[in-house]
Amino acid sequence: FDWGFNPKVPKRELLELGVCKFIEAREDALFIGAPGTGKSHCAKAIALNAIMQGYSVFYREAHELLPEIHQARELRYYSKLKMQIKQAQLLVIDDLFLRKLPVNACDEITEIIMNRHEKGSTLITSNRPIEDWGKLFGDVVAVAPMLDRIMYHGHLLKFEGKSWRLKEASSRLARGRANV
Repeated sequence: FDWGFNPKVPKRELLELGVCKFIEAREDALFIGAPGTGKSHCAKAIALNAIMQGYSVFYREAHELLPEIHQARELRYYSKLKMQIKQAQLLVIDDLFLRKLPVNACDEITEIIMNRHEKGSTLITSNRPIEDWGKLFGDVVAVAPMLDRIMYHGHLLKFEGKSWRLKEASSRLARGRANV
């Protein structure tokens, strides 16, 4: 991770989470910030560290998790999937709101958060500010207790700065012009 590229990325807090003591304490984490600032990269690195330390991890991108839950209900293995999610010591829901969510997304995510509260750690990444979550989920009332539980023993990390991917794309374009 290039800590110098975006000096406002919360390095100290990320390194502390990387030690994984928050998992033992059953604390949660929420990474919020613009695309390309390293949220998913850091979440995956923390998940990998957790696995290497012997913790069980369940990782899904939000746009994959919700259809998987729907399919599990349809094919009647939802209770098995629900148990896997609930029993994971660390659940990572990556890129929440990156894509439009299905109508029942708020209910599904709320149920997951409620079932895991103080029983396991949940790490969520999103490029949308939490002030927008009620509108994006379409249910302001349900979002309040969800966020309340996440933040009760939670770490809110804001990722500020420029997109690493756009920087890399600009560099490739510049190199391509130099080769012409």
